[in-house]
Amino acid sequence: MRPTDELGPRHSPPEYPGAPARIDSTAVIEEYAYLLEGVPSIERAPEQLHGTVSTLLKLLASAHAMSLLYYFSRKQQPIRFTELAQATNASPKVLSQRLKELVESGLVTRHSYDESPPRVEYELTAMARELAPAFQFLYAWAARHDRVLSDVGSTENEATRSDHRRVCRCR
Repeated sequence: MRPTDELGPRHSPPEYPGAPARIDSTAVIEEYAYLLEGVPSIERAPEQLHGTVSTLLKLLASAHAMSLLYYFSRKQQPIRFTELAQATNASPKVLSQRLKELVESGLVTRHSYDESPPRVEYELTAMARELAPAFQFLYAWAARHDRVLSDVGSTENEATRSDHRRVCRCR
């Protein structure tokens, strides 16, 4: 079954009461195996395919693009601009630009409703929902290495704050 037919990864029951459900890795791999059918390995891929991947990576590397797609993947429902702004801490200008690019690329759809006040909602397209395994594997990787990244992030934040104090001469 394709992810466009069903929402979210399959989970196995918790190991003990109160434990979070575990992701059924075999089910996730089987669910998305169709994505790999007929696709050559990276080493054998035609140049045109490398260009498509390069274009996708440039889009995803744009400010807040990955966090937007990840948030959409988590929510799996239409989301309004204000909720996206709060979730990503992106400025309205950057958020508008990123959403426009995601809509133009076919990864996100924009629905505007003729109401007062006007209402606009965004949601992932079926094509973007096929990125779910990438986010699932990033999530799994983060769960394994959370402690390491948390330590690095707190060190970076402290260094940034001390640099800011030095430049601003504030306490």
